[in-house]
Amino acid sequence: MIEAEEAPRRHKPSQVREPLVAGIFYPASTKDLDNRIIGLLDRVDALPGHCSAIISPHGSLEYSGSIAARAWKAAAAREIGTIVILSPSHRSFEKGVFLPQLHSFALPTGEFHVDRALVKELAHASTEIQVNDIPHFEEHSIEMQLIFAARLCPSALILPIVISSCEGKSLDSLLANLHFFLGDRIASTLFVLTSNLAVDVDPGTCISKSAGILEAIGQKDTKALEGFSEDSLSFCGGKIINAYLKSSLSSGMDALILGMGSSAAFIEPGDPVVGYGAVAFSR
Repeated sequence: MIEAEEAPRRHKPSQVREPLVAGIFYPASTKDLDNRIIGLLDRVDALPGHCSAIISPHGSLEYSGSIAARAWKAAAAREIGTIVILSPSHRSFEKGVFLPQLHSFALPTGEFHVDRALVKELAHASTEIQVNDIPHFEEHSIEMQLIFAARLCPSALILPIVISSCEGKSLDSLLANLHFFLGDRIASTLFVLTSNLAVDVDPGTCISKSAGILEAIGQKDTKALEGFSEDSLSFCGGKIINAYLKSSLSSGMDALILGMGSSAAFIEPGDPVVGYGAVAFSR
């Protein structure tokens, strides 16, 4: 098994993913973004214990930042050496699991180095895993997690994974391989499952469906979650979350629901309302 490689200090511009939604989903100014993230995190209490995984939304800071802060603050008390971020694809790509060829992901508030050793091991483990930067250049969800990680664990290595239209067996294999290749490093790894919840034009329906999703997660009811995941417009990371709950990675974990919200207060009447939730998994 390959050990985590030491991240190089400098990379060529072509090896760096530059921010995609700075100035759109969050402030582009380093100072303004740092102040905004500090403010969101300071309004949330840290949780005791060892948080091994979180579910965090990926709307803009205005829409879902307060919910994402609840998820990330749950992991603030522990030492994190590696962050594995599993994100659904929001673009039309072929079916598959996409790892980056990139060496780092840049933000206004810092830069995260990709765990290249882990990328290499996973890429050789399955034909369904591809090394392809295009899905990463066009996906905002991972970036929306890294802006919080930059404040809480800026020196961690990252493994960003974009998942497109994968079914249960492929996800089961991915998570099993992650567990195997991380080995003893699993103790210092944070898994981030990024997902929004229900989407509906009616705010009440959105909230009701989102509450149902969170209840099923809290009870680790994978059958109920499969039903929610069948709606292609809702619960974008549902299959990823369901696979995590079925995997050995979540064995012995309790799911703590930290908060729920929606975009209803920020949109025009008749526009789709998106639900957001924060969950922590710990022993």
